[in-house]
Amino acid sequence: LVATVMSAAVSAYAVYSQGQAQAQAADYNRKVSRQQAEQARQIAGAQAESATERYRRILGTQRARAAASGVISSEGSPLLVMMDSEEQAALDVARIRYGGESQARSLEAEAKLQKFYAQTARRQGTLAAAGTLLSGVSSAAGQYAKMPRKSSPSLGTSGASGTYTTDYTTLNY
Repeated sequence: LVATVMSAAVSAYAVYSQGQAQAQAADYNRKVSRQQAEQARQIAGAQAESATERYRRILGTQRARAAASGVISSEGSPLLVMMDSEEQAALDVARIRYGGESQARSLEAEAKLQKFYAQTARRQGTLAAAGTLLSGVSSAAGQYAKMPRKSSPSLGTSGASGTYTTDYTTLNY
């Protein structure tokens, strides 16, 4: 009987601990996802700055070549080429930033999901532990109910026919 209750308590603690361990793993994964999201933003920002600088140099080189060849770059076809190059550069930089932000948001969604997993694991561990403990107590109560009892001498019972019965003798009255 005591062994049943102790076994249930140990099993309940093990189930509870398992839920807590799963929750800790999910919390860790959440932190990692958040860090990766921040890192994705930083990388995209650095790549966008690098691309901006690269395009600035390319556009400067185009202006210098046009000026060196005697072409007026502020009008006509040279101006249209420069405007198109600047537009493509801005679009490329925007794509880099968007890609980093998109990746960061995906990682943040993963972090939220991991938070949910942690909460769920904690709840499941607690509920499973309670269920295990209750099952063990119920089993122990069932065993206790089936245990033979020592009988004590009764004080007697009165029957409807006018007989009185004790553990020692029957009296008629």
